[in-house]
Amino acid sequence: MPDVIQFGPFLIKMSMLAIAVPILSAYVAVYFRLRKEKEQRKTIFELITSSLLLAFFVWKFSYALFYPAKVWAQPASILYFSGGDRGILLAVLAVSVYLVVKVRRQGIPVPVLADVFATGGLTAWAVGHVLTWGVEQVGGWYSFQQAFIALVFLLWVIRKLDRATSVIPWLQMLLWFGICQVYVRFFSPDYAPLLVGLSKEQLLYYIFSVLALFLANRARDTGGTPNEE
Repeated sequence: MPDVIQFGPFLIKMSMLAIAVPILSAYVAVYFRLRKEKEQRKTIFELITSSLLLAFFVWKFSYALFYPAKVWAQPASILYFSGGDRGILLAVLAVSVYLVVKVRRQGIPVPVLADVFATGGLTAWAVGHVLTWGVEQVGGWYSFQQAFIALVFLLWVIRKLDRATSVIPWLQMLLWFGICQVYVRFFSPDYAPLLVGLSKEQLLYYIFSVLALFLANRARDTGGTPNEE
C-alpha cells in the first residue's frame, strides 16, 4: 500500500487521510444527529471545531513545553515533532477546561453535548479503525474488533441514551467501553505487558472503568441528574 495518493497535481499522505476522513465522518454524524435542532447545531459545531483546534495546537506545541532546550537550539523542530502521549493528556485537560467554561457561559444542555461528543467520537473511532484495517492493512483482527466495538456503542447511544438526563447510563456506557478496551488490547500489534499481564494502556482503561463504576454508584446515591446550566 503506497504511503502517498496522488490526485492530479496534489499528493496526499495516507497518514493525513487516516486523520481527516474520521474527523469528517464525525462531523457528518453529528450533523444528522442534530438535524432537528438547528438553533443548537451552529453553536455546537463551533464548539466542536474550537475544541479540535485547541487540542491540536496544545498537542503539537506542547513539545516546546517538554523540550524547551531542543526548541531553543532548533526552533524549526517544533514543526516536525509533537508532545507525544504527554501532549495528548495535556490537550485533553485543556479541552476539558475549555468545554466546562463554554458550556456554562452558553448554557448548552449537558445531555445534548454528551450525546454529540459520544456520537462524533465513536463514529471517528470506527471509521479510523476501518481505514487502518482496510486501507493501510495494519492491525488486522484488532482493528476489526475496534471498529465493531465502536459501532455497538454508537448504536447504544442512539437507541438507549438519546438525550439521557441522568449521568448514570453515560457512566455505565463508559464503564463497559473501558472493559472492552482492556479485552481488545490483547490483540493490539503494540501489546506489551507491563504488570500482571496487562499493558500500560490496559491498566489505564482498567482504572478508567473502576472510576466510572465508582462515579455511577455515587451518582445513583445522589439522584444522578447533572446540572444542565
